[in-house]
Amino acid sequence: MHAGNQNHYNEYLGKFVKINKARNARNSKLSGTIVNETKNMLYLSDHKSKNVIKVPKGEICEYEICHNSGTCTLDGKRLLGRPEELVNKVK
Repeated sequence: MHAGNQNHYNEYLGKFVKINKARNARNSKLSGTIVNETKNMLYLSDHKSKNVIKVPKGEICEYEICHNSGTCTLDGKRLLGRPEELVNKVK
């Protein structure tokens, strides 16, 4: 957690994410910057087309997220739930 961050509950906002595996093959290998997050959906800004892509969280099986200290590969189940409730799951 980042001390002093007003959106401390949404650690993923603004981070680059790459979906490695998804139940829907069309969503596998998608990547972009997370511009919004809801209970059931991630909104990714595609760097190539500049479009916002909606990806259901329940379809994501494995993803990579980039942050200051490197890249982490995580299970998609960690994304499930409201952003403000994920604080307890990430610890």
